[in-house]
Amino acid sequence: MQKILLGAVLLFTIYSCENGSNDSKKIKEEKITLQTNVIDAEYSKKTDQLVYVSSNPSQVNIFNSSTESLQKISLAYTPTCISISQNGNTAVVGHDGHITHLNLKNPSIIQTYDISCSALDIVLGNNRWAYVFPEKDQWTYIKSVNMNLEYNYEMPRSIYNQISAGTKGRLHPSGKYIYSQSPLSRAKVQRLTIKKGDIDDQYESNFEEENYTIPSIWFSEDGNRLFTRERSVLKTSELNNLDAVYNGKIPSESNYKIDWLDHSSSKGKLYVIFSNDDKWNPIKSNNIYVFNDSDLSYVNKFDLEKYFNQTKKNSVETYDAVPYFVFSNSTGNRLFVVTKALDSDLVNKWAIQKIDIN
Repeated sequence: MQKILLGAVLLFTIYSCENGSNDSKKIKEEKITLQTNVIDAEYSKKTDQLVYVSSNPSQVNIFNSSTESLQKISLAYTPTCISISQNGNTAVVGHDGHITHLNLKNPSIIQTYDISCSALDIVLGNNRWAYVFPEKDQWTYIKSVNMNLEYNYEMPRSIYNQISAGTKGRLHPSGKYIYSQSPLSRAKVQRLTIKKGDIDDQYESNFEEENYTIPSIWFSEDGNRLFTRERSVLKTSELNNLDAVYNGKIPSESNYKIDWLDHSSSKGKLYVIFSNDDKWNPIKSNNIYVFNDSDLSYVNKFDLEKYFNQTKKNSVETYDAVPYFVFSNSTGNRLFVVTKALDSDLVNKWAIQKIDIN
């Protein structure tokens, strides 16, 4: 699943100088520096692997959070998004005009398929089906791809898969549905039925966001609740009249929006990355915010380790770390945060930061 990397991040860069090489040697960075950028990322709590795609070079990167080892799969095309299977053993990557099916257990490419769109977002369902959300055209269709077939694997259009371009989706933990939200002013939540493979039913809820939203959806681990970028919390149900019913709102100062959310059922916590409410020029927070999952009350926030760069004059430049993704592991005792150095000329701007949870 893609997380849109929101436009120009304008936090202030902190610059400090420490004279003398002895002082410079005292700085020890705990973060894991990455040799690539990060386009999109997902985490499997079944395998405790953080899987992300990069464009320089174009590859899938499989980070084992237990051993902190990294495996790579080279890609023939530039990736735009990724989705991991529910068992964590396979993944599918979206490209412009293609998708790539991957084996994560024995890192390799299973097969590449041509598709009739550029993939903005992608969802990997069960039984080797992939669902591609197109980037372009005002009104378009989700591309349902049956990867069990060698030919004619892209299913025809139907009344159930018509969407507006910019719509994004996420697989419900039950594996039976995809929930999506459009970028239109109403920002209604839709439930797409995929029990038989192809999308064969669509339900649009009555819930509407108060303001324009960039479409983003996250779930609690059990799938009973859905969270939106506008901080709305909805109850889910297989019954239409009980699905996407308003269930509260995550509190925030200054009407912040959710850029990313992760739920740890073992700790009973929600971990949130916020940005301000400027939809044209959003500014990300440089903290991870923590909320109780039961009553949505605020608990605390975590600071992130800064980036350091020693100059030729033995001084040290310091840069804020901007979070893009946060994931809790299967036991809930550690967070993994994908960060980027703000406004820096560092060769390696991306990193994975670890936060221990008591």
